[in-house]
Amino acid sequence: MRQLTLPCFAKVNWILKILGRRKDGFHQLRTLYQTVDLRDEISLTATRDATITLEVQGYPIPADPSNLVCRAAELLREATGRSQKGVRFLLRKRIPVGAGLGGGSSNAAVSLLGLNQLWNCGLSNRELSALAEKLGSDVPFFLVGGMALGEGRGEIVSPLPDPIGREDLILLFPRRSISTRDAYQFKDWGRWTGQEVLTKDPVETTIQRFCALGTGRIWGFLENDFETALFERYSFLRETAEALRVVGCERVMLCGSGSTLMGVGKPPGWSESSKDSLEKWGEVFPCETISRRRYRAILHKAGLRSAA
Repeated sequence: MRQLTLPCFAKVNWILKILGRRKDGFHQLRTLYQTVDLRDEISLTATRDATITLEVQGYPIPADPSNLVCRAAELLREATGRSQKGVRFLLRKRIPVGAGLGGGSSNAAVSLLGLNQLWNCGLSNRELSALAEKLGSDVPFFLVGGMALGEGRGEIVSPLPDPIGREDLILLFPRRSISTRDAYQFKDWGRWTGQEVLTKDPVETTIQRFCALGTGRIWGFLENDFETALFERYSFLRETAEALRVVGCERVMLCGSGSTLMGVGKPPGWSESSKDSLEKWGEVFPCETISRRRYRAILHKAGLRSAA
């Protein structure tokens, strides 16, 4: 096999808690990741020379060595000694950029999975994850999919049982990006000492209760620590959130570090006219959650023999 065309799914964070700034400059997180069916698509074609090239269609992003897709290929070559291997990427970019949906991280993770197969690298899931975390904090999650706990910078991923059923979501991207770096700078998150507390961790308790309830009864447990700081700074986020409430979304929250807003639960009477009423605020993506089993099945159907 010399070519693969694979989907790269987006993610949302049901819960995102920032526990403080670490000595290494990163922030300690505890988050609950979830894949959704909004997707990019990437085609990988093995070449007979050692070049790595990238063509991008859709949302404009750099198509040069700084792109995470190219960096993933270089990293895999270095780690496996396959310096003579090359690849031609075609990335169809449908996930908004700088939107808190993890599109770039998903592209990088799927590139690692695809090239591991095309180049016959034979790396294990654990070895791929070690490479993925060098590319970005949430890249390892996209090797797994479904629902998972993220700790550390977000790179320590523990798969969790998927809730029964699928959750309908309305994603609204207000056509303005917010960089993760900027999002962290708008608030003093305190210091993370790394010391264990003797009392029961309230974040862990919240996540356990969330998982036990499953879909349909989760709205009271959703929380994102970025919301207060970003809503205070950006009026367009407050306005976009209110637009989702007006059409009937039962719970509205920020996706990751923004700028996408997520309406949880498809509103009663949702129709094309509902979608049309939101489009003056931004790009609208009705979608649903994807379980880990479905995530793997879709990648397998696309030709990937195994996923982490």
